[in-house]
Amino acid sequence: MKESHLKRCQVETPPDVVRLVWSLASGMRNGKYFESVLDLGAGDGRFSQISGVYEKYTGVEHDKVKVGSAKLPHNAELVVADALAWKTGGYSICVGNPPYIRHHGLDGLWRDSALRSIAADGGPELKKTANSFVIFLAQALLRTDEGGVVAQVVPYEWVSRPSASELREFIKLKGWAVTVYRFESDIFPTVLTTASITIIDKAAKSGEWKYGSISRDGKIRISGKASGTTSHVIGYMDGDQACKGIRGLSPGGQDIFVLTEEERLFHSLKKGVDVRPCVVSLRAIGEDVHRLDRDKFDELFVRRGARCWLIRSDKDRRSPRLQRYLDSIPEASWSRYSTCTARSVWWRYRPHPAPALLLASGFTGKRPKSLINDVGAIAAGSVYGVLVDASAGPAAAEKIFKGLRAYDFERRLVHHSNGLKKVEVRQLNTVLADLLPD
Repeated sequence: MKESHLKRCQVETPPDVVRLVWSLASGMRNGKYFESVLDLGAGDGRFSQISGVYEKYTGVEHDKVKVGSAKLPHNAELVVADALAWKTGGYSICVGNPPYIRHHGLDGLWRDSALRSIAADGGPELKKTANSFVIFLAQALLRTDEGGVVAQVVPYEWVSRPSASELREFIKLKGWAVTVYRFESDIFPTVLTTASITIIDKAAKSGEWKYGSISRDGKIRISGKASGTTSHVIGYMDGDQACKGIRGLSPGGQDIFVLTEEERLFHSLKKGVDVRPCVVSLRAIGEDVHRLDRDKFDELFVRRGARCWLIRSDKDRRSPRLQRYLDSIPEASWSRYSTCTARSVWWRYRPHPAPALLLASGFTGKRPKSLINDVGAIAAGSVYGVLVDASAGPAAAEKIFKGLRAYDFERRLVHHSNGLKKVEVRQLNTVLADLLPD
């Protein structure tokens, strides 16, 4: 793993959460002792501090400092090693709180080696886009015995995201029983995802998946579906030719590529030539606004000093004014963005089409904000675009807009964190297919 990412992701598990995990895991075996415990990414070994639940605890931790400073019970040990290179198996239970690192933060060679090892040992063939905790879950399943239990504190998103689909299918194929309790409160305030206690019982062959929520004091509410409601989570699909959602443009640093009106004037950049309208957030838009025309764009973005002018550095020919602006950006500014450093010319981003509709990816109510894009603004950042082909007919955009404004996204999404819901672009495509059938 990249050491910088590993340090940032090492969030200590609160003692009450450790107790909750052990309480739920012990309940799976009617309070009987677990003979052997494995903890992958064990940190300071705090999952060993609960007495009366196990005979022998082995924690595997990469950080020598954490291992060296740990104080353990007499029947516990911490080993300095790579948890995903650990080959010893046959444990009664694998507990823990594995590191949460997005796939793009993982060292490629380390990730590929871990994925090959898991597949070679009979585990699922995970995608390279699998986040670290998904890989750790797969490793936990391999290192427990045939009747073992896996009890982990992991992001709830694994129950629905495509990046974990191979792991879910692997578990279903085995027929193991799964229970996932989403925390009602944010137990890790610095981590922007909803945590869960996930328990996989390999001894049970019911193939049943149960979902619910859990409070810090252990009160449980069963929900029935992964969404937390009686509705299924929105599926994932690619867009079709007539209508599809697209992610917002990420040129590599809004402070460089998206200017305020004051910055545009300061650099003497001309509208329609050097810059074009752009929307990076819909927070300023009220629910009563349905169309983003020129007047609304000026009122809500331009005159309020928002970043709303996308520089046209995607063009083959640039005006001397725009080139002077680009030349004025110091390397120390643009080199902070991997998107820029990955390009042969740091400022030459790939152009994006102006969508018919704009839609926020995140929201807190029943649905994300959406607008008909009369001004022809480029969707950027956290704003999605909806492309509507002419073949769909002249009234298609209006029909889709009305459908989006009436659709209850809240009931069919896994909540993200802090009350925030987020629709993925491939989930948006599923909704669009329902709104504009063939």
